[in-house]
Amino acid sequence: MTRPYEGALLMKTKQWATLVSSCVMVLMLTVGLAEAANGTLKYTLKYKDPTTGVETNLTRGYVYLHDATKPPPMEKYFTKADYVNMASFGNGTYSDPNVPAGTWYIRITQRKGAVKAYGPPEAGDYTWMQTAPITITAGSTLDLGTLYAYPFAAAPITITGTVKSQTGAPVAGRYVRAQTEPCRDDGYNYDINQCGPVKLLALQPTDANGTYTLQIKDPGTYYLYTSPCITADYLPYTGNRCEYTAAPANPVTVKIRDVKTVDMVVSVHP
Repeated sequence: MTRPYEGALLMKTKQWATLVSSCVMVLMLTVGLAEAANGTLKYTLKYKDPTTGVETNLTRGYVYLHDATKPPPMEKYFTKADYVNMASFGNGTYSDPNVPAGTWYIRITQRKGAVKAYGPPEAGDYTWMQTAPITITAGSTLDLGTLYAYPFAAAPITITGTVKSQTGAPVAGRYVRAQTEPCRDDGYNYDINQCGPVKLLALQPTDANGTYTLQIKDPGTYYLYTSPCITADYLPYTGNRCEYTAAPANPVTVKIRDVKTVDMVVSVHP
């Protein structure tokens, strides 16, 4: 026979158990939702000696992600990353389960000296990057495989030349851009924003003598382009057609240690 106070105690115990169970379920649901907003980024980072072929695991590399909805970070202009982390297992493999879902420009850098997260790569650091953005999907894993970093230094390919007016006068302060496709994004033919971020590789202004120098990391074929509508912020041009441009008819093909000269003649904006 159950006494009255025992029945009341049993009822309260069940109520507490139900409440605790509900709280646990809410907590699990909250954690699950938080995890669902993130994805996992995996890769292995190594350096391969070009002379001996010996591979070394790089165990202290930071990953730097930039929101791909913003202008791409370029080799010459390093901007603050939107996400920075080091999820190393200590053997050259990395797995970060907390990367926010989205599309990102990526760079991975291991410092030559003290382990530090912030600041642009410096000479002697090992770094890896690609111009194509990566996409992190919530609840999924993106495995980049084995990545081979290179010692950060001046880019091994140079394209240089002058930008002059039709009268032969040097044009100072004019930006010259190297592209992987002959695209224009300054309203040419009234078709704006044709150039995607993967296609834009190097950008530098001319000096007082109209001379420009572009440093490029990878061998290949590049199209050069200059326009007064191009600026250092890499924002796409959305105004009216920009008339005062120049683009050599033929692309330039370069290999490691090449120094190529390409001169351009433009009409100067009044």
